[in-house]
Order: sequence, then structure tokens, then C-alpha cells
Amino acid sequence: MHGNHFSNPWSTMDPNTRKTAMRMFPYGLYVLTSHSENDRGAFLANWLTQVSFEPALIAVAVEQDAHSLQVIRAAQRFVVNVLETGQRELAGWFGRHSVKVGDKLVNRELQSTPSGQIVLPDALAWIECEMRSESPAGDHVLLTAEVVDAGVIRDGTPLQLKETGFKYAG
Repeated sequence: MHGNHFSNPWSTMDPNTRKTAMRMFPYGLYVLTSHSENDRGAFLANWLTQVSFEPALIAVAVEQDAHSLQVIRAAQRFVVNVLETGQRELAGWFGRHSVKVGDKLVNRELQSTPSGQIVLPDALAWIECEMRSESPAGDHVLLTAEVVDAGVIRDGTPLQLKETGFKYAG
């Protein structure tokens, strides 16, 4: 491309245009759960992706001040619970900050992986992951973890961020 218009697009980038463009990325919605010896946590995640076939690795961005980040660090494991289309209310509950609502897993039916990590029986599937690394990523921390176990609860269509009307990206 020629001309100054495309030579440095970031210098004149409109923040609203950036948000609009970045919100076009298709994101799934997942509840990450973790259980350490002394604590447990759960939160709604959407910045999650597979990053390797062998070994099977995923990466997920977690807010630096999230209670669940400390639980994951202590447990060195977490479970990705894949939500189903139509589970907007469930996603919204786990999207609330634990400082405001406390333990988001109280009074909820729970199951466990063979290693004892928390599974939501309302999910379509679960994927248990063991931590491999973490690195700073702006106001988040990027966790990379190896898939060590998985289960399919039932067939269905995964929930996507766009369906809920939630706005997190951008």
C-alpha cells in the first residue's frame, strides 16, 4: 500500500473504531473453575484458545486481580467448562466479580474430575488443564496449560459472546 494513510495506522486510531473492530472477533464463553487445598474459584472467560496440538495446550487471559488467579496458581490446575447456547444467565453469574458476590459456587450442583477439580454439570463439556507457564499481558496474565483430562457431558452448541450481548473485548 502506498501513501501516508497506511504507513502508521496506530497514530490516528480512533478508540471506538478499535473497540468495534476487535469486538468482531468470535469468542466462546467458558467458566473456569479451580480448587486448591484451601480455596476454590470460578470465573467467566472468553479470551481462551488452543495453542498447540502436541502436547495439547491452551492459553487463557485472566485479570490480574481475579481471586481465581490465586487459586489457579496454588492448585496448578483448572477446568474449562464449555457453556451451551442459551446459558446467558449462567454466564452472567460467573462474570460477576467475586468481591461483590463471594463464592460463586455456593448452592450450585458440582461434580469433580478424577483429580478432584470442579466441573459444572450444566456445561456441555469440561477440559482439565495443568499449568505450564504464565506471562504478563497488560492488565491480564496469560496462562498456558496442558490438557490432562476431558469429558463430554452432552452434545450441543457452545455459547458465544455475541449471543449474550456482553461486551468484554476491545
